[in-house]
Amino acid sequence: MHYYELYALLKNNFPDTAVHSVIPELELEIKRYIFASEKAALYLSGSKQLQCNNHGLNFEEDCSACNNNEGDLELSDFEIACNQSFSYYILKKSASERNNGFILFFHGLNEKRWDKYLPWAYELVRQTGKAVILFPIAFHMDRAPEDWSDKQQMLQLAKSRTEKYPENNTSSSFINAAMSNRLEHFPQRLFWSGLQTYADVMQLIGSIRENKVPDIAPQATVDLFGYSIGAFFASILKMANPSAAFQTAKLFCFCGGMTIDRMFPVSKYIMDASAAIAMQRIYAELLSANFATDKRLAHFQDWEHHPEEAWFKTMLRYNYFVKEREALLGEISHQVKALVLKQDEVAPPVEALNTLKGGYRDIPIEVIIDDYSYPYSHVNPFSLVHKYKQEVDTAFNRFAGIAASFLK
Repeated sequence: MHYYELYALLKNNFPDTAVHSVIPELELEIKRYIFASEKAALYLSGSKQLQCNNHGLNFEEDCSACNNNEGDLELSDFEIACNQSFSYYILKKSASERNNGFILFFHGLNEKRWDKYLPWAYELVRQTGKAVILFPIAFHMDRAPEDWSDKQQMLQLAKSRTEKYPENNTSSSFINAAMSNRLEHFPQRLFWSGLQTYADVMQLIGSIRENKVPDIAPQATVDLFGYSIGAFFASILKMANPSAAFQTAKLFCFCGGMTIDRMFPVSKYIMDASAAIAMQRIYAELLSANFATDKRLAHFQDWEHHPEEAWFKTMLRYNYFVKEREALLGEISHQVKALVLKQDEVAPPVEALNTLKGGYRDIPIEVIIDDYSYPYSHVNPFSLVHKYKQEVDTAFNRFAGIAASFLK
């Protein structure tokens, strides 16, 4: 079966609204579970309960644009109900009952559907024998309101952003308009939505350990797969190792692994130029001032108060916290591997080398740089164009084999 055929088969059988799907020819089972995020009120702008329960602290709202209709697309983050009750999916071999190992799979930035990831997840299931859990990052996939994907509404927003910011002329689109608008008005959303996802993942792990997820054994091992911003998030999870949940976990980064300032996400599919500039500027200012202008963020990035969550700041800018980041990466180097693509302009291979292997290349993390013989990009590494089917099959099989053999 060619890659494009596998893609179509999985897409057509994915249970978007159903609870369960079986694909006999692949010996694959996909189950949809509903998840209720328990800690959203503690972190998301618009909540009246912004607090740190660990230290008994309450915080004032820190988003000046949160009540601005243009800036927040009319709803505060806390008011977006679909971000708090949403679906995640478990892919597993249909012959297996309960899996003794699972891989947490994290997608890229500004994604609304799982389609392109289904062949990747399937091959991980097939080659490792483990279950794969497709878990959405906050405000992505079906955690994002349908309005953010409404073409006419988003075309109007993209047009207004281009008129306001001429630098967006070649990068603004209806696909990235909502994401760009939200991050430009409040770049700290990157942390707070990430922290909500971080808490959600730990809630999921807790449910598995308490024997509440029927397809996964409570003692099952866990590993991490991250693509693009998902690799950024998975790296922080591995580094933070909350409650020692990821002590033995392996981490595989695809098209990622670098600090976020060394990613270049300006794309019609990801975010426009003004949003990317605003995000980089704010975090540069916050880091240089040790978060002095944002008391709530400063608390959660304090090594003493939050030694786990504070690993976020080590992955923001390459030249900050180099000693701490590289020391930890050295300790976990045998559990981390990355595959990056030579022609990737969003996640340049040299930056994965700089972050994961260190400036002096003395961290023994394996970073594989691959290149494909057909036209590809960061957003679309595996083409669905039929005339490239043989080349794509070869490239995909090589990628899947490398990832699966490491995570097996």
